Amino acid sequence: MTNKPLTIGARLALGYGAFFLLMIVLSVLAAGRVVEIDRALNHINDVTSVKQRYAVNLRASVRDRAIALRDVVLAPNAAHTAAPIGLIKTLDDNYARSASPMDALFHELPDILPAEKDALAAIKEQERRTRPLIDRVVALHAAGQVAEATALLSQQAAPAFVDWLASINGFIELQEKLNNEHAAGARRLASGFSAWMVLLCLCALVTGAFAAWYIARGLRRQFVREALATRRTDAPVSQVIETMAALSASSSKIVDIIGVADGLAFQANILALNAAVEAARAGGQGKVSQTVATEVRQLAQRSAAAARDIRELVGSSAEHVEAGARLVDEAGSRMDDIAAAMRRLIELMGETGHAAAGEGMHAGQVGGAIGHMNEAVCHNAVLVQQATAAATALEAEADRLAQSVGELRVDKAQQPEPRPALVGLSDC
Repeated sequence: MTNKPLTIGARLALGYGAFFLLMIVLSVLAAGRVVEIDRALNHINDVTSVKQRYAVNLRASVRDRAIALRDVVLAPNAAHTAAPIGLIKTLDDNYARSASPMDALFHELPDILPAEKDALAAIKEQERRTRPLIDRVVALHAAGQVAEATALLSQQAAPAFVDWLASINGFIELQEKLNNEHAAGARRLASGFSAWMVLLCLCALVTGAFAAWYIARGLRRQFVREALATRRTDAPVSQVIETMAALSASSSKIVDIIGVADGLAFQANILALNAAVEAARAGGQGKVSQTVATEVRQLAQRSAAAARDIRELVGSSAEHVEAGARLVDEAGSRMDDIAAAMRRLIELMGETGHAAAGEGMHAGQVGGAIGHMNEAVCHNAVLVQQATAAATALEAEADRLAQSVGELRVDKAQQPEPRPALVGLSDC
């Protein structure tokens, strides 16, 4: 069993099917990588950054309450404590407005890490420890026990505030670490995505160019073979045309010869009639001659009838020969048209090769568009780095906060004096 060559349609389907298959694989891979990068960026923007922002709000509330509590203790009289006490209540409400969404976020998200839960639990524990101390300092000062309020602030409340702020800073640092991990993962995805895009684009371009070249070469060879076969049939057709022309000429000559034989038979018939007339005039002496003349006349008549039959047959054959010659001429004309069509097909195959090269250029444009998409992914990675840098800035704010909390340590022997400006913690 011999292997049959592939048809033109099968070659085109295989060649361009392989090219489009690679493009589909490229598109699916690109879509998957973009989804993964988008998921990482969304986690940074919608999860860790949100938790970090809530924690920053909690820290600001705790810091400002520490400053306000200090102002209560340093107030010279009860009239000067109303404003800081009202501020403490306002800051407590602000704390609740960030703590409640934080708790809801921890209950809703399924991928909260144990370290995050522990950090949040530490914040709540320090909050539970510090709130009663705030209330006791305010109550002691309102009762006129300024020295006891000052001692409680410096010995218990201030260290509690420091621990509370430290737990919040630990939570913020943990979120910053998670942001850095997700940003690094997004950058790795973007780098791998770029490499795969370049590789698959090159494979698609090479496959498309090879398929176009291979198909064009195979079709060109096939049409060249067909054209050569068509040219080989030109000689037999020409010979048939010449043979039919010779037959037509021979038929014409046969008709002429039969005409001559018919004329001779007609003359013999006339001579036989003349001989019969002469024999009749001679009487009894011409009976033999009359008999011979009658036989000659009969033979001449049969020869004339046979000549007419042959002329009719030859005439009919000549008509058939002429019809065959016309058909052969038409067949030769058709063969010339086929040869011209085959030459035109070869030219079209050349144009197909150029068109395939043009398709390669279009594929290059597709690769360029994918490159633009890769640039967009890299731009998103830059945005991730910027978000990480913003989170890093929070660490500097924590350092300033630690420095400001030092102002909470009030000397036991210090007497109340006018309230200083709100500096230190308020600068965090």
